[in-house]
Amino acid sequence: MYKSLIIFFIALLNLPVLFAQDIAHGPHVLVVMAHPDDESTFSVTLYKIVKEQHGTVDLFVITNGEAGFKYCTLAEQYYGKNLTDEKAGRANLPRIRKKELLNAGKILGISQYYFQDQPDAHYGLDEKGPLDTTWNTAAIKKHLTQLLGSKHYDFVFTLLPETGTHGEHKAATILALDAVAALPVAERPIILGARTQNKTEPIFKFGQYAGYPETQTLAGSPSFEVDRTASFSYKNRVNYKVIANWEIAEHKSQGFTQMTMNDGDLEEFWYFSVNGQQGLPKCAALYKELKQTPYIAKVY
Repeated sequence: MYKSLIIFFIALLNLPVLFAQDIAHGPHVLVVMAHPDDESTFSVTLYKIVKEQHGTVDLFVITNGEAGFKYCTLAEQYYGKNLTDEKAGRANLPRIRKKELLNAGKILGISQYYFQDQPDAHYGLDEKGPLDTTWNTAAIKKHLTQLLGSKHYDFVFTLLPETGTHGEHKAATILALDAVAALPVAERPIILGARTQNKTEPIFKFGQYAGYPETQTLAGSPSFEVDRTASFSYKNRVNYKVIANWEIAEHKSQGFTQMTMNDGDLEEFWYFSVNGQQGLPKCAALYKELKQTPYIAKVY
């Protein structure tokens, strides 16, 4: 409320809106993700937290992304490398995808990157492969626990571990949930799981990923959302899908990801039960602020 009133009076005085953004500092967020493009799921949320709420966002990236070679057909010309060959792709993609993520991060305003450089084996739905075999989970847990303990994040964002998603996505979320749950209750950040959804689609339901009670959510439907279609600028002809598309465009090696341009009207967030009830007001306050579009429309 206070921040909204400040922006209103600044608009009356015709002062730059950035002055209002500098008045209060926003939340400190860690994104725990498997691959160097998973942040695309909540790109608009991250952008709004950094650019509009004056918060900070860090990325904890578990794999090196080497398995993303199958859809690199157009990227071979762009990078001048034979990326669709598995051996060549696995050799070159870790460096390329890291640079792509850094470029995407410039758009979103990412502060820090914590690369774990674990093997990216292959696409599959089974989370047990990365958890039990492919990844050095002891090292990941150690680094993540140290980071959570030292940085004191307000929120941790992960991908929702729905049944049909990549096994490495689910594994990353399970590790994040376990790390948060291992902290003293008073020191835990609020951890949320996200997915994108189009407004024309039925409401997606999620309660828990079978076999992992730590993935239980407080409600079956999403508790919070950020609307990528929220409009602003001259005659309301611009919306936040511009940011989502800019961000995806930086991941040029990932042809399949590039095909999701303009997809996803909403970034939906589920509140995990491990948070307890006490984190709900803090979440509600954040997402209320994220509904704001602090851009003053000019009249020409």
